[in-house]
Amino acid sequence: MPSIDTSTPFTKALGRLTLGVVLITAAVSCGSSPSPSAQSHVAATGSPLPTPTPPPATSAPVQTPLAVPQGVVPCPGSTPTDQHILGVPGGPGSGQTTVLGLDFCGGGGATLPAGTARFLTGGNWGLGIADSCPVGSSGEGGTNTVITVTEVLPGGAAGPDTATEGGDWTDSSTTLMATGGNLQLEVTAVSPDCVWHIAIYPT
Repeated sequence: MPSIDTSTPFTKALGRLTLGVVLITAAVSCGSSPSPSAQSHVAATGSPLPTPTPPPATSAPVQTPLAVPQGVVPCPGSTPTDQHILGVPGGPGSGQTTVLGLDFCGGGGATLPAGTARFLTGGNWGLGIADSCPVGSSGEGGTNTVITVTEVLPGGAAGPDTATEGGDWTDSSTTLMATGGNLQLEVTAVSPDCVWHIAIYPT
């Protein structure tokens, strides 16, 4: 077998080329790509996916029951949602006068006018009333009295005239009160949830 002359430039270059191929092959086989076991380890120890947060639950708004005023309040008065809408009182009769300061709205029991104030009237004065009470307040037949208005004399005694209203609600009612004087009125309701609008028409 003939010997190879390794001293020629061609042979030296060929040797360097062979050495380069060997080094490249070694580098590829020892590269940085992780082994299958290493890849499994990376996947197993990676950060967990975030858990989706459900949207906040929405609830229907809570309806707050309307508070019924007790005593005298500015007109027009309000009506609880489950009662007949409070109407307006009947107007004055012949010879009777509308007085702005003698128009009252409220609920439950009250004294009209409040405190020590009184009104002066002759006989045959008028009392206009509208009222609304809870359903069933007037009893099974629907005719029982729900609002009573009584005269109060200067000494505190009850006067001779009384007005009453029956039924769960009344609208545009006017009662003729026969006796005059220096008076207050006492309003009594069958339920604290009754609301009313009362106008006094002096003569």
